[in-house]
Amino acid sequence: MKPKYKKYKIKEGDSLESISKILGKPTLEVKNFHNIFCDHDNFIVLDFPKDLKELFIYPEYNEVDLYVIPEVFFNAGNKLLFIPIQQKINYGVEYKIVKGEEINTMKFEASIYFKGKIDNQNSVFEVDRISKTFINNEETSTIADELAEKVASVIYPLQIIVDEEGKWNSVYNFHEINNRWEKVKEKILEEYEGEWVEKYLDLNEKTLQSEEKLNESLSKDWFLNAYFNGIYVHYTKYSSKRNVAFPLLINCKAPVYATEQKIEKYIDDYKLINIEQQGILNDDRAKADFEENLDYQYHAMLNPEAEKATGNFRAKYFLDSKTNLVESMFFECSIDLEIPRKVEIVISLI
Repeated sequence: MKPKYKKYKIKEGDSLESISKILGKPTLEVKNFHNIFCDHDNFIVLDFPKDLKELFIYPEYNEVDLYVIPEVFFNAGNKLLFIPIQQKINYGVEYKIVKGEEINTMKFEASIYFKGKIDNQNSVFEVDRISKTFINNEETSTIADELAEKVASVIYPLQIIVDEEGKWNSVYNFHEINNRWEKVKEKILEEYEGEWVEKYLDLNEKTLQSEEKLNESLSKDWFLNAYFNGIYVHYTKYSSKRNVAFPLLINCKAPVYATEQKIEKYIDDYKLINIEQQGILNDDRAKADFEENLDYQYHAMLNPEAEKATGNFRAKYFLDSKTNLVESMFFECSIDLEIPRKVEIVISLI
């Protein structure tokens, strides 16, 4: 005699919605089928009763059919938790920089290491460059490129303060960096000479005059802004809307994009959490303000009818479902000026 039903043992993380999705049936149908055969204490109203151990399901399903896709875990406030671990993680980083019809690429390797928490809201991360920089697939070769790389090396290892949403806020080891500068400067002057070299070093020295100036300089760093983008936020129905500023134009204040961030409810087959951001430019400045690298809305206030700039923002993050840390990501940001600008960033484990 053909059985009327089968019993499925409820596992941690199961819900009426998740089981219904796997069965390919509406939740109401799954609920009603169970309620026909269960006793009164196991009756489903909105979701599984707290002590429900077994679910009555259609007899044609086998246990293997009910492999439950795990859901992303949120805290009580529907917030994706930022839970770093003390383990150095190495990434390959690639920029594709588009300026009109001119396209250049930059590649390097970087490491991220969680040093510990300062308080309940803030943590310290150490960021380091662990390779040379390659421009258009070639190692930096000109004297100017070599000098720039040597000067930039004083910053690393860089320690930064990151908040509970995964957004970096400020430099933590300013005094250490400042002390390194004298030794780096001395070595550079031994190797290079000329007035232009001294002027270049003086400009860099001004950046290191104070924490404020160094923070301002690093606020233009694409890697820091893409990786520590503040994606660990509260969600409403797996969506969150927020403004994101990204320093696409390095000579003025970062353009602001109005974005919607969506998170997939279920962890994918690779045990990764999927997050996607999409948005458009939503800045008070006019197109002319951006063309002139202005931090404020001069032309927009002078002429309310001034042409607005347009632009797009898109990012995709894949997080380790155990640590919620970035395993790989793709980032794209653009602004349509007389000479359109766009940057694409790919960061992945190595």
